[in-house]
Amino acid sequence: MSKKAKVDPRIKRTNKYLRDALVELLKEKDVTSITIQEITEKAELTRGTFYLHYQDKQDFLVQIMNEVLEELIEQVKPKQNNKASLEVEEKDESVSFLKLFEFIYEHADYFKVMLSDRGLPQFRSHMTEIVKKRVYGELISSIGEAEDGLDIPKDILISYITSAHIGVICSWLESGMKFSPAFMADKLTSLTLLGPIRVAGLENKIKLPY
Repeated sequence: MSKKAKVDPRIKRTNKYLRDALVELLKEKDVTSITIQEITEKAELTRGTFYLHYQDKQDFLVQIMNEVLEELIEQVKPKQNNKASLEVEEKDESVSFLKLFEFIYEHADYFKVMLSDRGLPQFRSHMTEIVKKRVYGELISSIGEAEDGLDIPKDILISYITSAHIGVICSWLESGMKFSPAFMADKLTSLTLLGPIRVAGLENKIKLPY
């Protein structure tokens, strides 16, 4: 697989100005209400500059979304130059969680608005797919191998895990990220592998709803 062509630093700067402008505007209004004129004015760029890079607003929104999620994909999995040891494999899930939370922390303003009701509707579903494939890839593979012995359908289990993960991320962002990425990664690893009731120490303290 060939490496991606290096992006001109000037183009990267322009994209960043436009993306930052979009984020600021999304704090105030819905994405459907934002115009190209507002984006370029906020970024202090001309409409001509905008159209050098994007066909229209929808093209801009999709490209920006894909760029951020591609960066997330690049960051989320640990790079391994040679064959992984068993110890490394066992740590892969928690390392992926940590890298995920670190990346979101660094781009918190963007993720907070894009995962909100004001953001691009397809952003949440795209991010859910990335979490499913890149963060939970090995876990889901293991579930598939053990599918015959599962007490609930595999699809329901996978949907529960990934939806809960996105929900936790949204709650963390909305709370102002009062816990560190490392704390969140550690707790989410425990919740995923052991279950919420057990991790919270509530196994013998709550009445089940049946």
